Amino acid sequence: MTPPSIVVQWPRIGPYHLARLRAAHALVTARGGTLTALETAGDDSVYAWDQETAAEPFGRVQVFPEATFESLAPRAIVDGVTAALDRLDPDAVVINSYSAPDAQAALLWCRQHRRAAVVLMESKADDAPRSAGREWVKGHLVRAFDAALAGGTPQAAYLDTFGFPADAVFFTCDAVDNAYFRDGADAARADPDAGRGLPGLADDTPFFLASNRFVGRKNLARLLDAYARYRRAAGGAAWRLVMLGDGPLRADLERQVADAGTDGVTFAGFRQIAELPTYYGRAAAFVHPALVEQWGLVVNEALAAGLPVVVSERVGSATDLVLDGETGWRFDPEDPEAMATQMARVAAMAPAERLAMAARGRAHVEGWSPERFAEGLWDAVAHARDRADRGPSLGLRAALAAMWAGSRRVGSYYAIPE
Repeated sequence: MTPPSIVVQWPRIGPYHLARLRAAHALVTARGGTLTALETAGDDSVYAWDQETAAEPFGRVQVFPEATFESLAPRAIVDGVTAALDRLDPDAVVINSYSAPDAQAALLWCRQHRRAAVVLMESKADDAPRSAGREWVKGHLVRAFDAALAGGTPQAAYLDTFGFPADAVFFTCDAVDNAYFRDGADAARADPDAGRGLPGLADDTPFFLASNRFVGRKNLARLLDAYARYRRAAGGAAWRLVMLGDGPLRADLERQVADAGTDGVTFAGFRQIAELPTYYGRAAAFVHPALVEQWGLVVNEALAAGLPVVVSERVGSATDLVLDGETGWRFDPEDPEAMATQMARVAAMAPAERLAMAARGRAHVEGWSPERFAEGLWDAVAHARDRADRGPSLGLRAALAAMWAGSRRVGSYYAIPE
């Protein structure tokens, strides 16, 4: 079989996608193929990333370069993505999930043209309440893919519930530029003045770092409750808490801290990726309390940066990345006392123990690297091409027709509430 032309589709390309795309481009071209990134819109309303406009080694096509993803009509997205794929005419499309109209348009294009379709699978069974009707529709969508590039164990298990063949599941779709966070954090540790002008970094006392959008499912009110409990118990030895991020709940969270009289909390705001390694390098540990999180790339970042992690058991990456007592600890996110206990546990470790845990975490997360993404993508595409000679089923056509007819916005069928 000739080396493939591959399109990788995302709604919008941010800094976390670029590391994966560069690694995939390097591997695919070394093996004789081509890789193009297909981006639906130039901006979105969820992430405040700077727009990535620098030249890249891979081809990049933007369907609506001047638009914000959420402002686009679903039908316009379907038509635009379909037209772009008609022009690119790839052998395989690696598709961001299955719930948004751009992903669904790419899937239908692959089935109509009998091309390989690979789904990037981050969903897991406990992300949201599951209804029989929605799962029936989702099953028709999922089974229309020829292979999957999954985040980890929970994502593969969810695919299995739809009867997706285990031999068509590859790993991993969730990776960050480990070297970037490792080297940047180490540089910050080596420079006592690193980041002095950034919020929360003028003080040399140890701190927990958290990084989130300030929305309900990130569970930040319970994190602040847990931190207050930890601080009362620890007294004068308590570590600080630096909160990275922003969002609609910021005022409520700041009011919670003020009303409780909790000292030691810094709201540092949203930070671009260039500043993140400095925060990781200056932190003593990382905490992630989410109630719902399909994966949680911040856990990858923290481990790569060399931090012990304290992570909610509902975070998608916790199963594979957070090995209790080895790389960090997990907790029930609805139990602030349990969260406080794990924070106290990591703070009470001897410095040598924390360093050893950090080293184990850094070594472990190398299994979730851009290079692993590239290898998984290549293997998934190869498998998918052997299964691709099939048109769209009646079930797939019916599911998509119903969804597109009733959809007035791109998030109409997202199951996960903010």
